[in-house]
Amino acid sequence: MVKRLLRGASAAMALLVLAPLTACVGVGDHADKRLQARPMPVSTLADHAPVLSEPSVEIDTGLSKAQARRALLGKWYGINETGSGVRKEWLVERAADGTYRTDFRSTSPDGKISSQSEVGFWGLSGDVYFRIFRGWVMVDGMKPADPTDPGHYDAYRIELLNSAHMRYRHLDHDRVYTMKKMPDSFRLPVVLESREEAPLKFEF
Repeated sequence: MVKRLLRGASAAMALLVLAPLTACVGVGDHADKRLQARPMPVSTLADHAPVLSEPSVEIDTGLSKAQARRALLGKWYGINETGSGVRKEWLVERAADGTYRTDFRSTSPDGKISSQSEVGFWGLSGDVYFRIFRGWVMVDGMKPADPTDPGHYDAYRIELLNSAHMRYRHLDHDRVYTMKKMPDSFRLPVVLESREEAPLKFEF
């Protein structure tokens, strides 16, 4: 399974090296518009209280590959709290063309908020979900990431997936994450910046 994943990642890398920057952000006429900076209305987290709870029964774990891929499309929201009391939230929007955008928002115990938006490619091979981080979304466009950085390639084993919940485990550091499917209208407020240096990759 891991070998197949690595071969897939290598093929994806070859494509990324040859493709223009716009292809790294997305595929198709509407990809750039979807991944460019957009106004973020006030969050509606209060309307989605169940997002913090995991499903009590694991269902639909035997989805076919096509069904699983369709289930992953759209917006998925996750939240956790670190041992130091920092609340981290992330909203992943996956498109059918294999691109994704993730909005991150971190709130410290003293109320300080930091946010960031990232884009890249995603895929599914068996029960392994993988993503290839390609860059940061800025006010003035996309700032590409270093494609030679091994930390920009992540693979996860899906432990649960249905129309409402997803639980997945990182293959390298064994962390487990839980997400909830959200409506298309859901937004996570982020503040996009314009700067010369590349920001740090947001770890969660």
